[in-house]
Amino acid sequence: MTGFFKKKNKDSQEHRMLYFPSESEPHIESREYRIFKKKERIPYSWFENLARFAGSIIKVSPPDENTRKELKNSISFTGLRITPEDVMALVVLTAMSSVILSIFLIAAGVIPVLGFLFITAAGVGLSYYFLKYPSNLLKAYRIQASSQVVLAILYMVVSMRVSPNLEQALRFAASNISGPLAWDMRRLLWDIEMGKYYSASHALVDYIAKWKPENEEFAEALRLIRDSQTQPMSRQGAVLDEALDTILEGTKVRMKHYAQELSLPVSIIHMMGIVLPVMGSIMAPMAAVFLSDIARPEYFAIGYDIILPIFLIWFINTILKKRPSTFSQVDTSKHPDLPPNGKFIMRFGDKKVVLPVLPFAVMVALIFLTPPMYFFSANPEILFSAKGTHDVLSLIMSCMITMGIAFSLSTYFMLSNYQRVQIQGDIEKTESEFELALFQLGNRISAGVPAEVALEKSIDDVKDLTISGLFITALRNIKNLGMTFKDALFHPKWGAVNYYPSRLIENIMYMVIDIGKKGVKYAAEGMLTIAKYLRSIKDTQEYIRELLQDSVSSMTFQAYMLTPMVTGLIVSMAQIIIKVLTVLSLRLQAMTMGTEGMSINMTQGLFGIGVGNVSTAVSPEMFQIIIGIYLIEVIIILAMFITKITKGENKVYQWYTAGKMLIIAVSMYFLVAVGASAMFGDLIRQAIESIAE
Repeated sequence: MTGFFKKKNKDSQEHRMLYFPSESEPHIESREYRIFKKKERIPYSWFENLARFAGSIIKVSPPDENTRKELKNSISFTGLRITPEDVMALVVLTAMSSVILSIFLIAAGVIPVLGFLFITAAGVGLSYYFLKYPSNLLKAYRIQASSQVVLAILYMVVSMRVSPNLEQALRFAASNISGPLAWDMRRLLWDIEMGKYYSASHALVDYIAKWKPENEEFAEALRLIRDSQTQPMSRQGAVLDEALDTILEGTKVRMKHYAQELSLPVSIIHMMGIVLPVMGSIMAPMAAVFLSDIARPEYFAIGYDIILPIFLIWFINTILKKRPSTFSQVDTSKHPDLPPNGKFIMRFGDKKVVLPVLPFAVMVALIFLTPPMYFFSANPEILFSAKGTHDVLSLIMSCMITMGIAFSLSTYFMLSNYQRVQIQGDIEKTESEFELALFQLGNRISAGVPAEVALEKSIDDVKDLTISGLFITALRNIKNLGMTFKDALFHPKWGAVNYYPSRLIENIMYMVIDIGKKGVKYAAEGMLTIAKYLRSIKDTQEYIRELLQDSVSSMTFQAYMLTPMVTGLIVSMAQIIIKVLTVLSLRLQAMTMGTEGMSINMTQGLFGIGVGNVSTAVSPEMFQIIIGIYLIEVIIILAMFITKITKGENKVYQWYTAGKMLIIAVSMYFLVAVGASAMFGDLIRQAIESIAE
């Protein structure tokens, strides 16, 4: 069934219906209208609320026309329900509030002048973030929407081959893709229905102009699909093929350039995130002892565990915003075994029990955190002072705090995502085999045999593949239950597609059935055409994986081996340095106090720098905790970077990968730190004894 349904109401007004290949019942109200109104009813986001509130207090215009144009384009593209004046009002209010707050705190004697500068700088930075929020949201929107462009072009091309109706092709694509691009295309259809454009071809002129700066290949493919309507029948197929080739080749070229440019960012991440912080941590123990009043533990924690990770996340997100679009994510929402968020499924015989993940993560944390909490509560001076006995046992206890944090996070990440990863893997494997199965079925049907016979013969061709179960189940439904080919696949209870919950397979089989209504010949041609397109997409995916292999391997090595080994060695070295320098500083203080009439105070050192208060110096155990937390953050950031490069915005793989990396990396870190400390234990003791003499 193709085309649109129309029905007159009591006022004899016609309502245009949504094209949906599988539906046989008309809808009086268009899908575009319902989705558009649903979008309008979504509550305002936090940024929209802040901007609208600021805009109600003061009116501020953008400083120049370029800023106004940039804000207006970003707001329009992303659908934010604010104006450029609202954004500027929020920027100005934020900067003014930070200055007023700083002055008030200084007048009240709460903060020093340095605090005034810090709060003012933070306010200016936050103002800049608000100013760039619409454009940054536009980039994130583009990345999310662009992941669907290949599928959107595929669906439009196939629909145009069946029936060269451009509006119908737009409806079919908008109905079967997801994410921001689906809403964007439905909004375009809504504009057509409301009379903003007199035809789909006219609407695509503005739509192509809108997407050309964001994704040139997508815009060019849309132009080819639009122009195919004006081509002779003999040329239409070739133009549609060129449209899909354009989006695929463009994706390959853009990703090739991106992969070539990744080597420098990976080196910068290695230097800024690992090498330079490690070099700084080598100097940190000396600063902790000789500049203990300035280089306090909380400053180390802020620098390593807050400022540095924020810089890495900002830098990585800047790189990821340049990532070209590739392919859509696997949709697992229809899988019957998909666990709820934050939970996992355990089976006891035939029973299925859904368990929350959080209690297991808390249990793991308590197992590791209880011994060090007991140890340091009995010996608090070890954790909070450089004085006292700092041996391998105290280092192990502090390392257990790091391991407790890391392993509890790893437990939560892995338990809540490992079943989702398995489901995604199964669906990806099935979809990768679907192209071959569809090709074999199309070949059989092209010979003029009935669907039942074609299915039976195709099963022998794909019997070694997982996808063969789809054909086996469909054939059983036809033979045993007397179903039609459509019902054998899509029956609500017994349909074969229910056991292979892939959105791609479901949509394509819908297309095949709809094409088959025109005749067996059209069904076979449609299957072979779609199989060809799927093969091209698969080849492009493999090409992209090969391009990214070197960069991904380098970052994976950093996460699993290099970073934990280097930080572990630094922690063990810090224990030696802090203990030796603590004893040395105490000796210098004793010599100074015992010497009268010295023209130069030895505590001033060679450059006039005081030894400092040793009791406030960071202890090796506290230093380990700071570095350990930094290691955990770096591993999670690297996992995020690796996943987004290889799989795009796939949160399931991202957190599962982070969980695996944390277990291996923190275990390696613990072994290196404790092993090196134990190995150099004699060296520590001998150095201290030689100084004490």
